[in-house]
Amino acid sequence: MFKSLAVSVGVLIVLIALTWTAGLLTLSKAQVAPASKPVPVTFHSVAELTRQPGAQVTLRGARLANPKDWPASFYSAVPDGSCTSTLVGPRALLTAAHCVPDKGAAVIRKGGRNYTGTCSPSDLYHQGDRETWSTDWAMCLMESPVTVSQYETINSDPTRIQINTELLLTGFGCTKASGGGSDGQYRIGEAPVTGLPTGTSNDIVTEGDVSLCFGDSGGGAFLFLDPGKTKRVQVSVNSRAGTDENGKLSKMSKLSSLSTPQAQSFLKAWASKNGVDVCGVTPGANNCRF
Repeated sequence: MFKSLAVSVGVLIVLIALTWTAGLLTLSKAQVAPASKPVPVTFHSVAELTRQPGAQVTLRGARLANPKDWPASFYSAVPDGSCTSTLVGPRALLTAAHCVPDKGAAVIRKGGRNYTGTCSPSDLYHQGDRETWSTDWAMCLMESPVTVSQYETINSDPTRIQINTELLLTGFGCTKASGGGSDGQYRIGEAPVTGLPTGTSNDIVTEGDVSLCFGDSGGGAFLFLDPGKTKRVQVSVNSRAGTDENGKLSKMSKLSSLSTPQAQSFLKAWASKNGVDVCGVTPGANNCRF
């Protein structure tokens, strides 16, 4: 379904220059929205997509998602990079730090209307140290509320995730095992957790037939809280993809956890500074998925 690249999960869209490091493939911070360009990153509503009859149904374990099940998910598709994002509150858009420049603009296009916001990546990520790559979070403050049926809820309880916990990966990336071949369809698929955050690392690691790929960056991995799979929380932001000894995408995905102390500190400080509700972070937030 998704390959593992800067964040992928289902099937991703396009991809551009990449940075190879220590067996991980990550989209350059200058890939999607170079700080030198005033052009905002534009996100489109996944819920407004139409599933194409001839679309590939599965890829490495992934399957086509029903767009209507993902009202708070959005995707970008630009010449120099692609990313995914999630609304976690009326004015709170969550994505990967490497998807947006500091204080860069983001636009959500939904229902024929444009909503503009300003993005703030984690300060830790911009330190540039390899140890901070796992702090791959950014929050975008929308100037006006964006209405959806339900906002996704951020997981604040790290004990919910253990080795072998099954997470649902989501994304827009690749239809080819080697990367690329996006067909503009949103995909989802399950992968088991093989590594947990430790020390200064915020990474949740998954490894399986479903893995991240180009274009999945910024999207979410989700944990269902009930057998009927009606209640879910977003546990991470898609960050990086694993590579094998030949530099090709592997089955390993690295997800920046949202429940570590560093993540919770960033999220709470951002919500407090901007005076906005963030589901799972701000007490009393309304219209949250669970």
